[in-house]
Amino acid sequence: MPTQKSMSSSIAVIAFDRISPFHLAGPCVVFGESHPGCPTFDFKVCSAESGKLHTSGGFDIAVHFGLSALKKADIIIVPSWRDPDEKPPSALLKALNAAYARGAKIVGLCLGAFVLAEAGLLQGRTATTHWAFAQDFAQRYPEVKLNADVLYVEDRGIVT
Repeated sequence: MPTQKSMSSSIAVIAFDRISPFHLAGPCVVFGESHPGCPTFDFKVCSAESGKLHTSGGFDIAVHFGLSALKKADIIIVPSWRDPDEKPPSALLKALNAAYARGAKIVGLCLGAFVLAEAGLLQGRTATTHWAFAQDFAQRYPEVKLNADVLYVEDRGIVT
């Protein structure tokens, strides 16, 4: 019987009120579940908000970890954002900057790139975001070199 490989990384994904279950599910399935022959991860779903979080799918979720879990995460994933016109909480932006400064890899999927840009983490970097919001992103963050024609970009420890 094969043995499970030891934990290799600590991964935190950010949940928020009105999150799309689809965007949260991807990181949860890939990193939060065991897969035969693959390493396991110390995986936590975290939030800057307390209490039950409403999803865009019509059900609520309970998140058991706050932003303090980001202090030890090797990889932090912002899977989306609820509204590009809404500035993310300053506590989240500060926590992302602190994590990056200590060497964590930061990932912004789809509209999560807006959160990373608001945190100042994309300044002077190449990034991508959801194609439907690329023009808005480019106008809002001219200091980011947007490449909307690719699926993902990695630039010095930041992945979008």
